[in-house]
Amino acid sequence: MDQLVWMVIGAGGLAGMILMRLAARHGLAWVRAELKARASAAEAAFKAKVTAAAGDLAPRLAAVEAQVKAAIDGDLACAKADIAALKQKAGL
Repeated sequence: MDQLVWMVIGAGGLAGMILMRLAARHGLAWVRAELKARASAAEAAFKAKVTAAAGDLAPRLAAVEAQVKAAIDGDLACAKADIAALKQKAGL
């Protein structure tokens, strides 16, 4: 009778270990999914705050791009004028 009791206890322990392993595996997947969802929500909230604070960035970037292009075009025109003046002095 003792052997039967020990076999039942061992089988119950083995079943408990299997159930704990399954719970840990699925629990870890749940934790990962929960963390991913919270990270996505935090990212969306941050983007919303940045957009609210800075406004729409596309028009601002376009304005800065236009200013840089105008400055470069002005510098290029000045350099071309200088080169033309040097060519005229050199008689080329």
